[in-house]
Amino acid sequence: MIAIDFKIKVFISAARYLNFTKAAQELNISQPAVSKNIHELELQTGRNLFERSGNRLSLTEAGHILLSHAQQLSVVYQQLNESLEFLEGRNAGEIRLGASTTLSHYIIPQILVDFHSALPNIKIKILHGNSRQIEEWLLDKTIDLGIVEGLTDNITMKYESFLEDEIVLVTRTGNPKVGEDVIKPALLKDLEFVLREQGSGTNEIIRKALVRMGIAWQDLNVKVILASTESIKSFLLKTDCFSFLSVHAIAREVSNGELRIIELDGFEIMRDFYFVHPQGIIGRIPDTFRRFAIRRFSR
Repeated sequence: MIAIDFKIKVFISAARYLNFTKAAQELNISQPAVSKNIHELELQTGRNLFERSGNRLSLTEAGHILLSHAQQLSVVYQQLNESLEFLEGRNAGEIRLGASTTLSHYIIPQILVDFHSALPNIKIKILHGNSRQIEEWLLDKTIDLGIVEGLTDNITMKYESFLEDEIVLVTRTGNPKVGEDVIKPALLKDLEFVLREQGSGTNEIIRKALVRMGIAWQDLNVKVILASTESIKSFLLKTDCFSFLSVHAIAREVSNGELRIIELDGFEIMRDFYFVHPQGIIGRIPDTFRRFAIRRFSR
């Protein structure tokens, strides 16, 4: 493998965290070693790269310029090494993915099993975040490829539809509060709900769907707000509450008869999952994963 100048690698890490201690931890070196490499780089450039104010760091104008070119240089080295690996037929390397909670818990593991079996020499690292965080990680090269639950208006990003998802009304099997498998949307006002915290991307999709049904978000009788889909499912199994969840998240519980889907007469709540990356060509390994995942779910 052809390695980028280590001083550049140290600088990128320090610029990402604006913290020499965190950069040292990421690179598994000492903090004095980080300071030494940054100092040598500043001597080479003839300019300060960081402004220091007490315990806070910020990039100087020269630091911003160097970071932009250093990130581009890092991508070039990555693509070079990937091309050499593929030339030798080794299909080796690493991919760093960013994904939302639903995707990282219920979709990506299905892909990883097959992907690891087909290409065992490619290492995979996954970070969890919302769409905005994932875009930021893509821009600062923390990750190579994102998988998100919705689009944004960021023109620097390219979105590609990957997989369709349906948000469904769900409750425990045997809940006496509803006897029908299909109900009128107006009856939602009579049910008790457990939902995700405010700011959840899924909540925004549900809110828009409710508006189309003539129901305001405030009309729902929300008894409990929880931080994760798993905690919501556990709560549903022990109460007569209802929730809106991805069909991918409840597949196991529906299959074994623990949870039950209640259809809304005349309405579906659909969304797409998307691959996202900065405009332009992505690396060979991220693109290999992207194409593999698309084929995996087209079967």
